[in-house]
Amino acid sequence: MRRIVLIIGCVTVIIFGWMFYQYSSQQEQVTQLHAYQNVIYEKAEQIFVQAQDWSKPIQINVQDSRLEGDYQVMANFVLSHMVQSAEARNSYLRELKALNWDQFLDPQRLAEDKKQDYADTEAMLAQVRAMVELYQEHLEQHEAMALEQIEALPIENSLRRHLAESLIESRHNDQGHALYELEKQNLGKAYVLFSILKNNKWELKNKTFMFYEDAPLKEFNTVYQEIVQLNHQMQQISQHHQRALKAKL
Repeated sequence: MRRIVLIIGCVTVIIFGWMFYQYSSQQEQVTQLHAYQNVIYEKAEQIFVQAQDWSKPIQINVQDSRLEGDYQVMANFVLSHMVQSAEARNSYLRELKALNWDQFLDPQRLAEDKKQDYADTEAMLAQVRAMVELYQEHLEQHEAMALEQIEALPIENSLRRHLAESLIESRHNDQGHALYELEKQNLGKAYVLFSILKNNKWELKNKTFMFYEDAPLKEFNTVYQEIVQLNHQMQQISQHHQRALKAKL
């Protein structure tokens, strides 16, 4: 039996640059815009790569000699926002790992826990749900704070407006949020699987679950395949995100 694994999420990447084409047709502004976009794409890739190692903090220089003035201010904000989002997600995933969430469906663990009426599994599910809800609160607070910070940036009003609009627009295309929504579904499926195990007779045989009756076995396999599909979708999102970033470099 394969275990539920929460796929390492890709970095919450917010690409603001494309909306600024409306800002100015002056050549100097266009040159700075292209430089700004290149800096964001390049450093976003660096953040993505570093974020895969949960044990180390992300280190990236948000200053870049190619930028100046308002565009450097915007790059500082966007890149700092990316790093904070990635660090928050890694912290969230580390907490889930510490709760042994990747061991949730381990047959040997559940067989042992069954002897104590699933006390450890009950506690794990409660703690994981609390962690997921806490992360949801963080996402909402982080976005609200970012909008407030944009209002305080020392840049031209037109750029500030476009930056805020881009932040809101990116929320609907954000890979990190997409992964999180799938993870919430994954948690819901985990509760269903646990209910099936808890309320039906089974035993451990050949490192897998052997149910005494066909109905719960069929239901368990159906939900388990749904979890496999959710994990596959998470992998696809991560891979698509990485390809998209590289294509823009």
